[in-house]
Amino acid sequence: MALMLWIFVSIAMFVFIALALRSKSKNQNPRRHFRRAGIAFVTGLALFFMFVAVPSEVEEPVDKTASADEDAEKVTEETTEEEIEEESKEDSEEEEAAAEAEKEKEESIEAEKEASIEAKEESIEKAEAEKEKSIEEAEAKAEAEEEPVEEPVASKEGLIPVSLYRVVDGDTVNVIDDSGQELKLRLLLIDTPETVHPNKPVEPYGKEASARLTELLNAADQLYIEYDSGDKTDHYDRHLVYLYADDVSVHEVLLKEGLARVGYIYEQQRYLSEFRAAEQYAKDRGLGIWSIPGYVNEGGEGFNSEEPEPTSEPATSEPATSEPQQTTEYFQNCTELKKVYPDGVASDHAAYQSKMDRDKDNWACE
Repeated sequence: MALMLWIFVSIAMFVFIALALRSKSKNQNPRRHFRRAGIAFVTGLALFFMFVAVPSEVEEPVDKTASADEDAEKVTEETTEEEIEEESKEDSEEEEAAAEAEKEKEESIEAEKEASIEAKEESIEKAEAEKEKSIEEAEAKAEAEEEPVEEPVASKEGLIPVSLYRVVDGDTVNVIDDSGQELKLRLLLIDTPETVHPNKPVEPYGKEASARLTELLNAADQLYIEYDSGDKTDHYDRHLVYLYADDVSVHEVLLKEGLARVGYIYEQQRYLSEFRAAEQYAKDRGLGIWSIPGYVNEGGEGFNSEEPEPTSEPATSEPATSEPQQTTEYFQNCTELKKVYPDGVASDHAAYQSKMDRDKDNWACE
């Protein structure tokens, strides 16, 4: 604005001087030119203010307003950005809070599940513990009502190790000693029902006694025999011994389980009282042979078993022949016989020969 006013005044002065010089050169009246120049100057000044100065002054507030609006818009934009940032920050915080709340909820649900599982496991364990306790109480009660059956333990002093060859029946066993010799044993102070006697039928509980003795001997890591005072063998050359499966007396096991009775009593009576007690245990409970009234011959030895009735030969329509019936089977020796009959034969068998029955027990090639 000031620059334009200065330019205008300079132009006016220049025009005024030029007119003055022109008037002087033409010898004209300079006042007239001054008057015209003054009128022109005033008129130009008025026009200047009308078209330049005034609009400039009027436009200045507009510019200020625009500037103010721009500033306001700028402030508004800055405020909006801050608000957006704040809102974004608030939204982020809300999302984090929501995520944290969701995480806490999941952890709470997981904790409830774990607590439920633990409660179930505790319940199961408690039930099992109660069940085991009830079983133990029942077993304890049963043990209290009944004397414990403990297998007798023998001292190894004076015992002779042997190995099993075969079980003949419940009270007769063949073994091999350390020298490789076969020994036929007769168990002292017990008697079991017959299963292989040539003149007697298979008696009740005879097979069970043989099977139980076989089980005891096969399950043992080592077998032992023990001699008593007096004769070491009987008239059949059988060794009179006590037999042990590891540390267990097989005599007492058979007696306590009702598969044998006390019998075969001669001068060897070292464990007679112990065997009587074991026999009484089975007798009081009616086990095995004691479950059959009158079966055990308590007035003597052995058992009261009935002979089987002879069976009549079925009638045949074939005519009788005059040819002799083959009643014997001949083998030159026990080796030949055992190829057909590995366990030997009884005296009533067609293949029996007295020369093959060395121990005279009515069983050849055993």
